[in-house]
Amino acid sequence: MPIPIIDIFAGPGGLNEGFSQIRDVRGRPVFCTVASIECEEWAHRTLELRALFRRLRNEGDTANYYRYVREEITREELFAKSLDHGKAAKEEAVLATLGESDARNLEIEKKIASALAASGSDECILIGGPPCQAYSLVGRARRAREDIEVFESDHKHFLYREYLRIVRRFRPAVFLMENVTGLLSAKHGGSKMFEMICADLRGAGYTLHSVNTPEARLELDDPRHFVVHSEEFNVPQSRARVFILGLRADLGLKASTLIRPKGDPVTVANVLGDLPKIRSRLSKEEDSMENWRAAIGQLRTYQFDGLEERFRESLFDRLDSLPWSYALGRRQLAKGKELPERLSEWYSDPDCPVLMNHNSRGHMKKDLMRYFFWSHYASHYGRSPTLSDVPHFMRPAHENVTGDAKNLPFGDRFRVQLRSKPATTVVSHIAKDGHYYIHYEPKQCRSLSVREAARLQTFPDNYFFEGAVTDQYRQVGNAVPPYLASQIAKVVHSVLSGSTKQASAV
Repeated sequence: MPIPIIDIFAGPGGLNEGFSQIRDVRGRPVFCTVASIECEEWAHRTLELRALFRRLRNEGDTANYYRYVREEITREELFAKSLDHGKAAKEEAVLATLGESDARNLEIEKKIASALAASGSDECILIGGPPCQAYSLVGRARRAREDIEVFESDHKHFLYREYLRIVRRFRPAVFLMENVTGLLSAKHGGSKMFEMICADLRGAGYTLHSVNTPEARLELDDPRHFVVHSEEFNVPQSRARVFILGLRADLGLKASTLIRPKGDPVTVANVLGDLPKIRSRLSKEEDSMENWRAAIGQLRTYQFDGLEERFRESLFDRLDSLPWSYALGRRQLAKGKELPERLSEWYSDPDCPVLMNHNSRGHMKKDLMRYFFWSHYASHYGRSPTLSDVPHFMRPAHENVTGDAKNLPFGDRFRVQLRSKPATTVVSHIAKDGHYYIHYEPKQCRSLSVREAARLQTFPDNYFFEGAVTDQYRQVGNAVPPYLASQIAKVVHSVLSGSTKQASAV
């Protein structure tokens, strides 16, 4: 019988997806999500759709799901055609805000209790990460400029208590809590938030362990041992996050840890190189292939004195070879015949007839020139330039961008994702602009598509994100990489089974 999962602060379902992929030695699902709680509407719709997909996939009947992705039927028609599976998916994915009110909390708890009773299992696990805005280093830097009383009273500091409330109410055998590394240094009222959280969790009757360092326990070890670097576990992205594994003390469970894979890190090109080439859109004026090429071609009107001659020559050669045939990205495109160089079995679904969410954004003419220049520079020199590396006319007209532009706090506000390395951390800011996420190929001259960001986050290609493009980006940036989550899920399974052997992913 699958072990029930309660997923709170679920986002679009990254942790959930990783756990849902795990199978035992007989190929049966190890875990089954019974309740997934999320407060943001579009992330909830994505969760709900994925809950339906999993049920349809288990029945070997995903045809209508792909008809919906291709816009041949509406979402309402998909759920209506799915009968009991559609109803069960809607019951699993709950749109709710934890901590909103006592009445709402009680309603959520009743839903979880009912779902657990229906599962027929005596044990469950809890996964999720309380919202991290209050702990993120960037968020705290911004708040330092705001009223200190507002900061000190911010309820986001204490949303972990909603997690704690679920722990105390349902007594899961194991819980997994995830958060940003800024949690380790965050303070409230002079007290360290990390120590407060850990003390409360231990007080609920749990021992706290790292999934990263053998035998590490929070009672004994440096909290930094609880930071997991995703790139060390074949995720094509440098992403550091805190993971706390809680084991119910009265069950006598023994901790287990992640197994580090051998080989080189997975790079950006390893997982994006097979995707169809698309061009960016031209915003603020009529978009066409001719206008797009002309906008980038205006680079020829500038003087590039002071730059290496070989660099200038290669820049103009590349301008001469701008494509005429790259299509715009869309909700769905024809799939290419190639597969990613790495993790192809994880990403690919032979039954999926299209490529989803490979959207291309619109960029202003000046940014198109910047993106082309930045990505060509990265291709030529093997690193993304800072503002001090580029000519004055390429720099944004900001008050703090003066002189030689050295030692600026955001000197890397335009950043190319280097093809031969893991990506930098994909965060929700990608929804606002693409400056930190420039594609490595100059001829595409754009920021990453939603699907490319999802690949860097290791979402399978059959994972469809609902909402407008900005909503899709935000969901991807807020997620836990599912491939990393699947590896942690194997750890949890080995803990519960008392086995040193770990289950396999789908």
